[in-house]
Amino acid sequence: MESPRVDGELSLREVQLVTLAILKKIETICKEEYIRWWVMYGTLIGAVRHHGFIPWDDDLDIAMPRPDYERFLAYFKDHPDEVRPLTVLSGNGERRLPILITRVSDTTYRMVGEYGDEVPELGAFVDVYPIDGCGDTKEEAEAQRKLCRNELLKFDKACNFTPRPMRHGLKWQMKRVRAGIMGNPAKYAERLHDLAVQHRYDNSTFVSCLVWENDLCWRRVLEDTLIPTSFEDMSVPNPTGYDAILRLKYGDYMTLPPEEERVGHHFYAIIRRDSKEDDAR
Repeated sequence: MESPRVDGELSLREVQLVTLAILKKIETICKEEYIRWWVMYGTLIGAVRHHGFIPWDDDLDIAMPRPDYERFLAYFKDHPDEVRPLTVLSGNGERRLPILITRVSDTTYRMVGEYGDEVPELGAFVDVYPIDGCGDTKEEAEAQRKLCRNELLKFDKACNFTPRPMRHGLKWQMKRVRAGIMGNPAKYAERLHDLAVQHRYDNSTFVSCLVWENDLCWRRVLEDTLIPTSFEDMSVPNPTGYDAILRLKYGDYMTLPPEEERVGHHFYAIIRRDSKEDDAR
């Protein structure tokens, strides 16, 4: 299902270039603060397979070990004027952002649809995923992942947010009723965080993004060394074990999907804010 066009909506390529500019600012901060990061998920596929964006994709995904992730968030908190117009939006159940990763948002722009209908500060963005330790054996890691997965499902049920294409009919109403029964999503977010940080990243054999749905566990050694890889007009760090990580999650990631599946997976538009909105910020 495609979203209807919005007046002033940026084209796919324009969104890609705006998010690329955000990534370059993130890179500068991470270099100055010695923060480890690398491209992940669809962006990692794009770097390896296309040396840039997947042609039909419109966002960027990066990962950070939990200790670096926390320092990254602290930097934004301590330097609000220096990072403006960027801001970090991290879901914790207290606000209507039903994800527990972080979005670095460029507030020069505004998101219309999806989370942008609920969180006014959302604009063009880069997603940042914390990578946590899972333990030293495969069995321990899988047990940890399942515990976190169960808590994440509770958090998701407690959030009454629903993307725009679903915002009608019985299914949406049932979701809202279920959210009311589950109670405050913040309590599940807190429990999940406490579970996710039980094992230190740098002391664990296995790691994962435990606050993200359907992620798997992989060996930390696959991320121990980062290699520069061409991505559009910049160079991004890739984990040397990217092939094993991507095959674990996606299988044969180097083969292009059927043409009819080469579509974006979001239901929003990105537009530039007008001057009144800029003044309000």
